[in-house]
Formats: sequence, structure tokens, C-alpha cells
Amino acid sequence: MNQPLKITVLSPHIDDAAFGLALTISKFANNNIPVTIINCFTVTKWTAVSVQTKEVNAVSRLRKEEDAAFYKTLATNIDIINLDLLDAPLRNGYIFQEKPFQPNELELVNELKQLLQTHVKGLLLCPLGIGNHIDHAICRTAVVKLYTKIPVLFYEDLPYAQRITQQQIEQHIKQLEQELGVTFSNHTDRFLSCLIDKEQAIRLYKSQMNDEIASEIIAHLNALKGERIWGEEEIMKSLKGNL
Repeated sequence: MNQPLKITVLSPHIDDAAFGLALTISKFANNNIPVTIINCFTVTKWTAVSVQTKEVNAVSRLRKEEDAAFYKTLATNIDIINLDLLDAPLRNGYIFQEKPFQPNELELVNELKQLLQTHVKGLLLCPLGIGNHIDHAICRTAVVKLYTKIPVLFYEDLPYAQRITQQQIEQHIKQLEQELGVTFSNHTDRFLSCLIDKEQAIRLYKSQMNDEIASEIIAHLNALKGERIWGEEEIMKSLKGNL
């Protein structure tokens, strides 16, 4: 971590990175820190609101256009990698993990692990997997398998983290600490020096956004007075010095 900082953000779906880390990513970009966004499950027909067509190619294209519009508001030194993996409803017909990984999901964990070894540059920000969404769980599991090979910090999945208590979040963190055999601290990046309005920014994801989801994300932001990241203190130091 003595080299110039580079950031990779793992986003299970197009929008997850923005929902969890819009202000943090904006600060990296404003400080000329190279950022790579890896969107994983981008072949989809999932929308939160009505759209003109639910055809897979059309929805997948629309969501990529929304993503590009969001990052265009931040800076030009942000790279977007779309892995074009099938999202959960198209694979197995369900979204939330109610049972152990199925064989095709275990294959996805290994495939994603290999892809991350190719694409990750510098410090990786990974979703915690709060909310039990199977795609988020696959992302976190792939990163856990790589944890000793790359520096990793974790961000809170939104709006899911707003739907549980602080005690439940801490229990989730404790389980991950035990799984990795480490101790985490947390850092909340404050509103200071933010050049974007988070609600205005996330509403660029029009197919995924309604008033309820927006209010949940902003309520979490206001409760914390920023965006919270978890990880080992030694890894966290490199982040704090660049925000």
C-alpha cells in the first residue's frame, strides 16, 4: 500500500456502488485517485419502477446508460467494467438466500474470484452482504477467498442496511470477523468537502429508484452523517489519508 492509491469498488449490480458509496467515490475522483467500478450481475430485467419494456437486453442496456450518466457527473478518471453475469432472478428465479449456495452459485463464486484477480487494482471496496441478497453474498464470498491476497475494506449495502438495527449490523460484522480471523474498525466519511448531492445523484438510476428507496438511503446517510466503511485498521489507514 506504499504505492499511489488506486481504488476498485465491487458492485453486485449496477447502482449498488453508488447507493453505498456515492460521496466516497466522488471524493476519490476529486482527489485524482483512479477508481475502477466492477459491476457484476449486469444481465437483468429487474427494475424497481415501470419501464417501457422488461426485455432483458433493453433493461440491461438502460441500466448501463444510467450508470454511465451517474459516473459522468463525478469525473473522467473512473473506469467501469461490466462483467455481464446473469443476475439472480434470471438464474434461479429467486433473490434472497434461504439455503446454502447451489452448484451453479458455487461456480459463480469461483468464476468471480478469477475475474477479480484479473481486474482488481489497488484497494478493493466490497459489499458486506447485508440483506441476504444472493448476488451480494456471492460477491462477498468470492472476496473472502481472496482476502489474504488483496487489501479489502467493506461497505454497507443499501437500502438493506437501513432496514435492520445497528445491533444487527454489528452482529453481521462480528460474523465476518470470525470468518476472516481479524478485527475490524470502522470509518465514516463525513459530508465535509462533498461536491455532489447524494439524493440527486442516485436518482439518476431512474429504473431502480422510487421515493421509498431514496428515503431509506438518505436516512441511513443522515443517521451516520456520512458513509461507513469497515475493515482492518492497517488497511483503513490508506483510505483515511486520501479522503
